[in-house]
Amino acid sequence: MQSQVIVPLDGSTNAEAILPHALFFALETQSILTLLRVIMPPGEPAYGVPYIPDDWYAGEAMWTRNYLGDLAARLQPQGVRVQTQHVEGVSAGGAITSYAVQHAGTRLIALASQGYGPGGSCSSFAGCSRSREVGAVAKTSPVTLPKSKRPPGPIAAVTYETILVPLDGTLQSERVLERATTLAKDCHASILLVAPLPTHLVEEEILVDEIVEPLQSVPEHEEKKRSAFLEDQAEQLRTSTELPVETAVAEGDPGTFIERFFGKHQQKVLIVATREQAERKVLRFLHQSNAPALFLHG
Repeated sequence: MQSQVIVPLDGSTNAEAILPHALFFALETQSILTLLRVIMPPGEPAYGVPYIPDDWYAGEAMWTRNYLGDLAARLQPQGVRVQTQHVEGVSAGGAITSYAVQHAGTRLIALASQGYGPGGSCSSFAGCSRSREVGAVAKTSPVTLPKSKRPPGPIAAVTYETILVPLDGTLQSERVLERATTLAKDCHASILLVAPLPTHLVEEEILVDEIVEPLQSVPEHEEKKRSAFLEDQAEQLRTSTELPVETAVAEGDPGTFIERFFGKHQQKVLIVATREQAERKVLRFLHQSNAPALFLHG
């Protein structure tokens, strides 16, 4: 069974922002690129709405087929197999999860985490996938543009120059290195290992700030410990892969460091982390930024 990269779309250009990234992963993993849209089933909403015609479903289904077909035609010249699907559901998240569960070959769900539109918020199902990976490009201004305003032309795959990996010393975060290394090889990219501030130091800083005075810097022994840990990981990667590997110790909030780094490099950077890391405070900034990120199940 060939694997799939599923791309939920709601008709907005914000949701379509994920397509160059999804195309890259479909080509990289030799997967089918599945363009998916959720529409409400016939008979919904259960109550009458004056501005919704009785035959709305037929029109919505036809528009969806044409819309997804147009996107597929713009993606296929890149050498990827594209298929289109529309499913029915009152909840976009539930419908997409159900589709992923029913298709065992689902490798990645790629979505814009705040692509709003008639199909609902893509962010609502970002955490309920059973796929091995979830990719996201968060948009800061989830405004649905008119359907006629969609830019025409072919869609090309994105390429990354730096693969950024937050390491916190856990076994799960170190497992991310294997996937990040594969991506770096495929992109001829460098790897940047970032060490976040230990949780107990963050709590200590907050406590001191509220009661006595702000903690001005991380203790020197902690700085050296984290630097040594990162350099050891980096040297192992350099020796085994011959890839360029850099390290950075994040002073203060690592999310701020990563956000600033991404601000300088924009779409040339891909953050690879575990889903658990994404749920912590350290990477919550991703939900308000445009940083592309690949979340791996632990």
